[in-house]
Amino acid sequence: MPDEMRERLRDALEDSEYVSHEASKPEFLVYLMGPYKSFPPYESPPMGTDVATTRPTLDEIDERLAAGDLQLDADEALALLVSLRRDLRADTGVNAFLATDPEISLHEMDAATQSIEFTKAATATVFVAPAMGDNLGVGIEVGSVCEHLDERPLLEDVVFYGEADVDSSMVEAVSQRWHVTVDEFRSYDDLYRAVRTHLRAVA
Repeated sequence: MPDEMRERLRDALEDSEYVSHEASKPEFLVYLMGPYKSFPPYESPPMGTDVATTRPTLDEIDERLAAGDLQLDADEALALLVSLRRDLRADTGVNAFLATDPEISLHEMDAATQSIEFTKAATATVFVAPAMGDNLGVGIEVGSVCEHLDERPLLEDVVFYGEADVDSSMVEAVSQRWHVTVDEFRSYDDLYRAVRTHLRAVA
């Protein structure tokens, strides 16, 4: 199954409308996982609006990133992942992708199963937990992924980066229960350097 999924991912990423850079190392698949949504900007939505629950599409995120506008308010978490994907593909050449990039229908494969299969097929997997992110779903998926992976890839291929302000018992469990490498980042540059270092170690 991992080999079949790997080929499917390569084909899907080559044709994905959301991936704007060709990877020079198409075999080096890097699965990036983290929250797509930040905490809502308001404790409750203003009367007559749905600002706290309205999110930009991936296309809109890409357009704003290309324009140099990262003030995305409610979706800085997604912007972080999109920036990381773009920089890794453009500067490092690896075939970095988000779960939505292959566009596999949830009717065919549910989200948790997708994350498990993507991780098994990927050369490396990077979990990112930014302080502004709505990290509950990520925590659930991390646990699911870790329970379905063998010890060697967990120790060598998977890494978890949490922003310095993130304090979670789930993050501690990732290290204590599954012995996944866990580290902190304080800025985007810190995160990017750490990810590149991890990918060099995997390679």
